Amino acid sequence: MCEEFQEADIYTLAYNPDATYPYFRERQIKTTWLNPFVRTMEAFRWSFPLATFAMAGLDLRKYDVVLSSSATVAKYVRVPNGHHICYCYIPTRALWQFDEYFGSSWKSKLVKLFLPYLRKRDYRAAQRVDKFIAISNVTKEQILACYGKQSDIIYSPINLKNFHPAAGKKDHFLLVSRLEQWKRVDYAVEAFNRLGLPLRIIGTGIEEARLKALALPNIEFLGSVDDATLAREYGEARAVIFTPFLEYGLIPLEANASGTPVICLGKGGITETMVPFEEGASGSGKAPTAVFFYEQTADALMEAVERFGRATFDAAQLVNHASQWDVPAFKSKIRHEIEAFID
Repeated sequence: MCEEFQEADIYTLAYNPDATYPYFRERQIKTTWLNPFVRTMEAFRWSFPLATFAMAGLDLRKYDVVLSSSATVAKYVRVPNGHHICYCYIPTRALWQFDEYFGSSWKSKLVKLFLPYLRKRDYRAAQRVDKFIAISNVTKEQILACYGKQSDIIYSPINLKNFHPAAGKKDHFLLVSRLEQWKRVDYAVEAFNRLGLPLRIIGTGIEEARLKALALPNIEFLGSVDDATLAREYGEARAVIFTPFLEYGLIPLEANASGTPVICLGKGGITETMVPFEEGASGSGKAPTAVFFYEQTADALMEAVERFGRATFDAAQLVNHASQWDVPAFKSKIRHEIEAFID
């Protein structure tokens, strides 16, 4: 969005150059008073109530159009003299999918005391949005259910230039994820412990120590990696494992763009972007891009890995499939949507 609207000012809650895409170092970033305190994802998570007030307090009176990119607090901005268009990834997950997000920790019990108040504020903020754009049908349904607002859909893009098939596949599987409770990496660790197959895990998070303690030696944790390493890992893996229920999921598309199939939970936004392998299919439909399983359990994932061994995927077809979600198409659609709304 920032590339498409080069003339636009950029506001955000907080900006840490060391933990953000290098692109933004070339742009002037305006932040809120919380900037000195929010330097990590964990700090952001626990600053959420204050963050909503910080975003609502931004002075945007001079703007005719404000485009927010929001999964949490960006939609709280006020646009008194113009239109607010919100590109929404999901209604605030920590509020509307509370149990899945927080689990049953003592922290969740503390936060739950304030949940009715926080949901009410989130709903009110959504009512100030003039137009919602959803990233998938799942998000569209959630926006309607949580906020009572209609939305159009523009799927999130991937940059095909960042990904490429490898010269040859290696023997391991790959999982790319933030290591948080709601991402459900735990049952993938259990499954590969039992399978004994090599699994490489890219990502960090609050679950990292617990997951490492559960994992056997066939599971390797790579931590955070740079873009070049990520692209190479995608291309070399036999398949990418995707465990969460999500409204969309860029990782499976990035895997396909690297010529790599996916083994994923076949629910949510995945069903809008992936083509499942069907044993015994005649071959008259679209080329498969993934093997689906339907329960977040080690047993279901293990059975899917077994079916994957009987499937055939074509790297060129996977890349061609992913090309539907390239950046230029997204830029054109988002500009058209905004111009059509304000005309």
